[in-house]
Amino acid sequence: MSNVEILMGNGSIELFKIFRDTSIGILDLRTEFCSSLASKILHTLDKLTWLFLSGTYTGRCDLKLPTSLQCFSLHKGACPSEWLYSMLIELSSLDHAVKCEMLEFVLQSSEDACGDDSDKNISALRSDILSRDISIIEILVKNGSSKLFEIFRDTSIEVIDLKTADCATLASKILHTLKNLTKLHLWGTYTGRCDLKLSDSLQSISLNDVDCSSEWLCSLLMTIASLDHLVKCELWNVVFQSREEAHGYDLQKNKSDMREQMLSRDMSKIAILVTDRCMEMFEIFREISIATLELRTANGALLRSDILDMLKKLTKLYLWGTFTGRCYFKLPASLQYISLQKGECSYEWLCSLLITLSSLNHHVKCELWDVVLLSNANALGEESKRHVSDLRSEIVSFDMSNIEILVKYGSPELKYFVIQV
Repeated sequence: MSNVEILMGNGSIELFKIFRDTSIGILDLRTEFCSSLASKILHTLDKLTWLFLSGTYTGRCDLKLPTSLQCFSLHKGACPSEWLYSMLIELSSLDHAVKCEMLEFVLQSSEDACGDDSDKNISALRSDILSRDISIIEILVKNGSSKLFEIFRDTSIEVIDLKTADCATLASKILHTLKNLTKLHLWGTYTGRCDLKLSDSLQSISLNDVDCSSEWLCSLLMTIASLDHLVKCELWNVVFQSREEAHGYDLQKNKSDMREQMLSRDMSKIAILVTDRCMEMFEIFREISIATLELRTANGALLRSDILDMLKKLTKLYLWGTFTGRCYFKLPASLQYISLQKGECSYEWLCSLLITLSSLNHHVKCELWDVVLLSNANALGEESKRHVSDLRSEIVSFDMSNIEILVKYGSPELKYFVIQV
């Protein structure tokens, strides 16, 4: 019954007994009353992976969760800090990765929710959660508050996902206290200067469907650079605002100052991943000391080929997508490693890439992980066998002893090509 999603608005003990020990995969409980009744059988649902809760909760959380649970989602409702603390403690006992979503959930004051709930009780729960390893819990917040984020202060959370800019602003007050935080996901619209205080433990920051000003992105990159260790910055769908939209007026001097600061910083420990085609974004990267760049689309890579040689500290380049025609990349002399992660390429493109790499005049590693070599008909249209022969003669005439080639999941045609080089 794992394909059956059960939604309950008004349950009874007899009804929940029907579900005992079944293989239900998803359960959606719309009231606190339903949750209270379900608690008696939840631990028997050994295939339950998603649990959704709505409603108003008081006191301590007494849910007994099955070990199979992967996502616990608080959709719409309210609870006191005591309930949230005890829920997080229960999730930490699952001993495997679990996602905790807080969407339209409001944290009530203890007095309103619990009546005579004492500060001593809250303090004991606070001590308990600080002593526990809750690194297995990924926190997602859509509608947060200062009180909510204070609950997470100094805890061992490793992954936090902030769905709005307001959440990011509120979370900034406690992010630097999360000593085990490794991944931060941001969504929303950002303007002005980035004032996030990041944890020293951060290893990855991901911007997803973000609308931001160039000033904000520049200052974020400088904040990341100050962490002084390798951090991956993923730009999945980032849209730049015009300076007029972002600032109200054109601050050309401010942009120039920001540019000078970027160029003066050592950003070699930031690995940039980009998926969109925003040329203004790549102007930000021009001449700065990025060491690692990952381009997730072939079109994007072609657009950026004119700035690659301006990245004087670039050592690693990762490519994804389909590449045809001749490779016109202008690679920086600092490049030591290029990896085609997944995609397709034409015979001509691969030949010209290797010729470009041979011109670097130092050892460079070329990895072909999951690459399909297109047939001549598909890749080159009406290209004749004579043209292929000319390419073959050209590549054989170059000294490629400086290139180390690794092939993992390549097509048979690709492996045969490499053997011939």
